[in-house]
Amino acid sequence: MRRLIPATLAVLAAACGGETNNNNTNNNTSGLCFDITGTENVDGLELRRPEEEVDGCHGIDGATEEERLCEEKAPDLSCLGQSEPLGTPINVTFTGCVNSFGLEAQSDDLTVTVLRETVNGNITDPGYDLNGAAGMQAEKTTGALVGADPDTGAVGHTRSKTVAREVCFDLGQFTMGQVPTETRLIVRVTDQHVEKSRRQYVDTYQYNVVLRNDAIREGPALDAPLVTDPATYCAANPCYVHDDVNTVFETTFKTVALTAGVSRIDGDDDLYDGTGQGHIAGEIQDCTSQDTLRNAVVGVDTAVKKLAYFNVGYPPGVGNLEDPKVDQSRSRTNADGLYAAIAADTQDGGQAVKIGAVITRSVCGDDGICQCKDGKTNAEWPGADANEARVDVLGSRQIYVYPDSITILTFDRNLYTAQ
Repeated sequence: MRRLIPATLAVLAAACGGETNNNNTNNNTSGLCFDITGTENVDGLELRRPEEEVDGCHGIDGATEEERLCEEKAPDLSCLGQSEPLGTPINVTFTGCVNSFGLEAQSDDLTVTVLRETVNGNITDPGYDLNGAAGMQAEKTTGALVGADPDTGAVGHTRSKTVAREVCFDLGQFTMGQVPTETRLIVRVTDQHVEKSRRQYVDTYQYNVVLRNDAIREGPALDAPLVTDPATYCAANPCYVHDDVNTVFETTFKTVALTAGVSRIDGDDDLYDGTGQGHIAGEIQDCTSQDTLRNAVVGVDTAVKKLAYFNVGYPPGVGNLEDPKVDQSRSRTNADGLYAAIAADTQDGGQAVKIGAVITRSVCGDDGICQCKDGKTNAEWPGADANEARVDVLGSRQIYVYPDSITILTFDRNLYTAQ
């Protein structure tokens, strides 16, 4: 649903390296001199402070693969610490493609469910009764569903339809009416409408989805005219917002652990019994909600077998945004902004997990003289000044993680400015 969500999913299968345990408070033990040490409290979650200053990666439209599609820039951090209320909700038709991650996996005939992140101030559990009758499973949170199936009238669900490849590359397109804009949503994509023995896709949960009023169009096409006065126009005419959703083929999910160097994912012998481990993945962006952040640290409050960061740097560095690989030496995001918590512990039926991210905005402070130089104490350092070793919290969110599933959370302006 965001610019690099397909790459976010791709990193799970591209991950490589040895199996490790990560408690998200890895203090430096190299013996080198660092300006930044210790941890930062993010809503009760202790995260290691990044040792290097944050910078940004700006994607270059039309660049060749050799150019790595990315250039270094000063990140836009202007929205941090700000609160931006959501606009007035307008019911629209939500439409888009279902992006299928998995070799030759079509994305038509999948169930797309849209839910509110909160109901009456309470966090939504976006799961469903795994033992319910196919296509009729009870939701775990009453009142969270939005939208309506145009074919059956069932509230909150729709099925992806088959379209031409030039419309949606993986052949699946969804359309759901009566979805509110300016509302924090969760999108769930599943195979829940068929019996367990026939399912081929693992459940995918995507958080931090907000359909904006300034993205409302007069028709479902990507190039349909934008609506200049949604409140008036949409009261008398159909209105649309286009955004894509994601799914993961089951055979791909099963290979994630092996390609990540993790010997196994607990419970992957049965992907539909509600028992085992899940994955969390996403991207760290700046306040543009487009450009990514390098040197951010992510943490979660549950054990994971691998917390992975990736190798896309700036030219002439290695990697490119189309094909990220795990960088075993990194303990913070690279220019790609990607992270993946592989094989996260969760209880049977799923559980709420807290996730957060921090950056070091300034290492040397306003005078530009660092405490450390070339791994040693800098003899020219006059002492700490304003903003030296300044660490900023990007934000945190409580999300649900389920066995045998993938939860996607991108850190962006929507999250940073949430009230």
